Amino acid sequence: MATKFKALIGFARMKDDELVVAANTIVGAMTDNPHFPTPSPSLEDVQDLLDDFSTKLAAARRRGSPEETALKNESREPLQLALQKLAYYVNGIAQGHLSTLLSSGFQTNSAGTIVQVPLKVERVRLSDGRQSGHVRLDFESQRKVLMYEYQYRMESESEWSDRLVTSSSKANIIAPLEVAQRYEVRVRAVNTHGVGDWSDTARILVR
Repeated sequence: MATKFKALIGFARMKDDELVVAANTIVGAMTDNPHFPTPSPSLEDVQDLLDDFSTKLAAARRRGSPEETALKNESREPLQLALQKLAYYVNGIAQGHLSTLLSSGFQTNSAGTIVQVPLKVERVRLSDGRQSGHVRLDFESQRKVLMYEYQYRMESESEWSDRLVTSSSKANIIAPLEVAQRYEVRVRAVNTHGVGDWSDTARILVR
């Protein structure tokens, strides 16, 4: 019997970061997509839910209080439900047509599809920037990656900075940093299937 292709509707097991990436991918892929002229729920409603969840996820990570974590979890549920409803709409329109399903940004049960998160980022390198207090960050690129996240901290500190985002593996500038202090940086890759492990840390004495 031939495989009946469909958009997958399971989001409950995704990590928070994976859910954000998946939702962003779906909204981006379905925006102005001629295959899906009247999404239900609307992409605007899904984006509002995604923005709310992303904001509360960031707050929970910064402060880590039980209240912030509870608010984050509460905002996740309506986002998951909206994505599930959107998947039913996509499946109803696509009727098992694989290329149409893939254009939606949803993961599918297509034969041969192997769900893999990115590999660990390798060859993270720090060097002096052109100005005092500036550091250049380079690392080995990966294929089929949506973006990279990186964080830095002074070696004497325990807390990492907020996550910064880049689409390039070369010539990323971190500034301003304190001169004559040692800093460390870590990087990870993000694709449509989730978030990779953090790289080994790279270190530099800021000049």
